[in-house]
Amino acid sequence: MNRTTKKNSAWMPGESDLVCSLHFVDGKPSLENPNPTLNLGYQKAAKNPRRALIRKDPECADCVFDAGEESSEVTNVCKDCLEKDTLLSSLSEQLQALSLEKNRLKSQVEDLTAVTSQKQTQPFSFSAIKSDNKMKFYTGISTVAMFHVIFTWVKPCLSHIVFWRGSKRVFASRASKTKHRFQKVCWKDQFLLVLMRLRLGLFNEDLADRFCISPSTCSAIFTTWVKLLSRLFGESSLIWLPRYVIRSNLPSMFLPKYQKVVCIIDCTEIFIEQPKSVDIQAITWSDYKKHNTLKFLIAIAPSGFIMFVSDCYGGRTTDKHICNDSSFYKKLEYGDEVMADRGFQIQEDLLHYYCKLSVPPGARVKSQMTAEECKKTKEIANLRIHVERAINRIKEFKILKNILPINMLPLADDIVRTCASLCNLQSPLIKEKKLPRKQQ
Repeated sequence: MNRTTKKNSAWMPGESDLVCSLHFVDGKPSLENPNPTLNLGYQKAAKNPRRALIRKDPECADCVFDAGEESSEVTNVCKDCLEKDTLLSSLSEQLQALSLEKNRLKSQVEDLTAVTSQKQTQPFSFSAIKSDNKMKFYTGISTVAMFHVIFTWVKPCLSHIVFWRGSKRVFASRASKTKHRFQKVCWKDQFLLVLMRLRLGLFNEDLADRFCISPSTCSAIFTTWVKLLSRLFGESSLIWLPRYVIRSNLPSMFLPKYQKVVCIIDCTEIFIEQPKSVDIQAITWSDYKKHNTLKFLIAIAPSGFIMFVSDCYGGRTTDKHICNDSSFYKKLEYGDEVMADRGFQIQEDLLHYYCKLSVPPGARVKSQMTAEECKKTKEIANLRIHVERAINRIKEFKILKNILPINMLPLADDIVRTCASLCNLQSPLIKEKKLPRKQQ
């Protein structure tokens, strides 16, 4: 038997070694085949050769087949591989097309975003107001032309303007250092900003977003301009008309009983934020309004023109004190007649200036009013209503109609005076009806 030991020497059988039946032709020794002849180790069984792998595409792990398989299977596998290649190629083209479409849409989105952001950051400007209705809505000025006329009148005063930076920081030497902050907004837009805040009662943050500036810059612009406008308008628009001008423009409803009336007066109040100081709370508390208020006196001509606006006082102040403390009496002339409400107890004060007070008759305690007193009360009420209309015009400026913040109390006088001046630039308060020719 072809068998070796561990030392690669020929193997020699011993006495106890046996041969199994697998080595005999008959399964055991027989007469015909007594010796073992099968599976002696001389003829080694041929090993199956390793299958050769054929790859069409080195990157395609599925495109592998055995060289020993039948040709039909090889053909089917190749067809599958070709179909997969075609599908992959088609998917690749679709993916590339989708990628191009994605880039195109992304570019459009970026363009639209840029346009939208540009519109959002574009500052609000006077050039955007092209109609008279819009101008009146935003500023209270009747027409666009009037806006330009007023600005032309104000413009010469802007050459040496110093913007407000607080009572301790406003110096002419520092004006050049802070001027660049306000150059972002042109003069007309600054004028528009101030009028919009007066008319619409907008906050600094809102106006800052509209005009693309900071809230502090917006506050400085408003404070500076409202002081300037109050001074200019107070000297030119809020003026006491001469007696002959009042007489020549006297409405027919004042004839003939009240043709000597030169003004109609009344006091009105505006709400303010509750102060922290107890003393200021007591001064500004109004029992009539049940709120902390500021009160001021207004005097209009019989034609409705606002001639006088006093400074603001605490809501606790009486009407008589405001008339005495303000410069109202100094505006009157000898023989003038003042029309007021029953609450104005200033008859004696007017006598010192040789003037007369027209008020509705006082209510009687024990008896009813006479027919003559009722008639006079109705007549004065119909004429005195025009001062209420003038007050309503002033309070159409939302900054006075809303609650005035505490930090704006130092500007209250300037705000009231500016709003009253702008009311005088509107259409006449009293419009006379033309009588037919036969009645004329």
